[in-house]
Amino acid sequence: MHHKLHTDAIEFLKNKVYLGSYDQAPENSSSFVYFTVEDALPYNAFHLDFGPLHIGHLYRFAVALHNILNDPKNSSKAVVFYSSSSAKARANAACILCCYLVLVQDWAPHQVLQPISQIQPPLMPFRDAGYSKADFELSIQDVVYGIWRAKERNMIDITNFNLEEYEQYERVDQGDFNLICDEFIAFASPRQSRPGAPLNQPFRKLLQYFVSHNVELVVRLNTHLYDKNEFEKRGIKHLDMIFEDGTCPTMELVQKFIGASETIISNGGKFAVHCKAGLGRTGCLIGAYLIYTHGFTANECIGYMRMMRPGMVVGPQQHWLYLHQNEFRDWRHTMVLDTDPDKSIGGLFPLIPLDAYKERRRQRRRMETERDNMNMNDADIPADESVEISSMGGRRKVSTQLRQAASEAIPSDNPGQPRKYIGRNGRYTNSDEERDNEDDAPYTSTVGNNAISSSPRKEMTVFNENQENVVPVVDGDSDVFMGDKDFKVSTHSTRKTANHSSPTKHHRYPSQFYRRTTTTTKTTTTIASSPPPSRFAKKNGADSAIKGAKQRSISSTRSIKGGRVLSSEGIIGNPGVRKLSARRYES
Repeated sequence: MHHKLHTDAIEFLKNKVYLGSYDQAPENSSSFVYFTVEDALPYNAFHLDFGPLHIGHLYRFAVALHNILNDPKNSSKAVVFYSSSSAKARANAACILCCYLVLVQDWAPHQVLQPISQIQPPLMPFRDAGYSKADFELSIQDVVYGIWRAKERNMIDITNFNLEEYEQYERVDQGDFNLICDEFIAFASPRQSRPGAPLNQPFRKLLQYFVSHNVELVVRLNTHLYDKNEFEKRGIKHLDMIFEDGTCPTMELVQKFIGASETIISNGGKFAVHCKAGLGRTGCLIGAYLIYTHGFTANECIGYMRMMRPGMVVGPQQHWLYLHQNEFRDWRHTMVLDTDPDKSIGGLFPLIPLDAYKERRRQRRRMETERDNMNMNDADIPADESVEISSMGGRRKVSTQLRQAASEAIPSDNPGQPRKYIGRNGRYTNSDEERDNEDDAPYTSTVGNNAISSSPRKEMTVFNENQENVVPVVDGDSDVFMGDKDFKVSTHSTRKTANHSSPTKHHRYPSQFYRRTTTTTKTTTTIASSPPPSRFAKKNGADSAIKGAKQRSISSTRSIKGGRVLSSEGIIGNPGVRKLSARRYES
């Protein structure tokens, strides 16, 4: 076994991965190699906000870390990911490392949060992108749990993440939009000088993407800055659900928005939402939908959305999501999709209270019964039978076919008997109340209604002949394991995991590592104190976990000058230019 390395950095993986902060850039040594992304992957602030770094940054950070681990020169060294000693830089560095371990390495949230739980000085919480004094704090724990919940609900998969597309379309001149999840797109409002004016480049890029990616509905939350016909003539529905900038929507509007979303998404379409900047009002409504559908807490939801589109949810809107989060979750049980289209949302179906829905159905049934009784032609029924029915205290609902059959088959002196209705459960019932309960089953959408399902975990055991610590890393198209080159990988029998019908291979690795078992949502995950619990490849092997520096604009070469890894020279690559909040491209 290797002896424990002595360092002032925080240990995440013994003798292999550490987190540090320094006033001056440290030099590499025989035991440690240092790297940072602080200059190569900066956060572009809107005002006083400073993080968290977005999903594109996380992807590039993962590739840089894997490149360093794969370098043969570093095979016997521990890697220290560091930042400067400023409070903002320390928070961003700790957050991106923790999110990487959750999203790429499949660590549980409590595992990644434990090393930084007692860090001194404490890590600075994140703040919103508004111009007012910050009064709502978002912690690293909120962001980590938001990323974890999104991964568990299959909303985000780093193995299928398209870095080039993300970095292209988040730019103002390329459309200024981001996918929050597979179904939702958040974007800034397009602009036109006048209706019918030629489209500028951002607007054209936006329309091209929406048409090619099955976007069926666009919702506008701000005042008109473009002609909605540009969407409609391309077969995309357009709705106005406008409310004032910096304010929060009414509950009625939220119910219409969620209902419209469910209607579109349940039919396989995508839903695009924008306000002026695509951050505040857009974040309110998308956040309410995510809490309603996936059970996020408000803080988790804000943390996740800011990882996907920096700056989302501003000022009092953060408190609004926090105050109403339980109400949105309860709607899964107390609200249903209406079966009557709502003209105010383009003929889509809003959410309505279940009790109101059932009462309306009862009233309609009574009105139909009375109308049928009033329209009944007594001439079609023998006179004495009509008298007998009246003498029983009222008339039952009789269909035209039943009336005709009765006139032909039932003797005129037969008083008849009360009608028996067969319920959906196959049981006979005479009670109006029981029939109401049987027939009032509402139409509901199954989108997002399943319990949280956990993805299959990979359990691996890697060992070499010397029984030394071995760490799996990725290098292009093949697995590379740090330590001796002679190693063995044992693959045991397959088994089925909960919520998955197909067998999943579970690999096992180091017999010498102390192992403990933790339980996350409906999933028991076997993890090791060191090395990490799973490989960098989550599903399809090493080449799919991070699609490789060779397949991206990320150079796999490394540059070391003066004994120190320079992350900005060849390891990170070009991160692109994110939206500039004060600049708009109009031509």
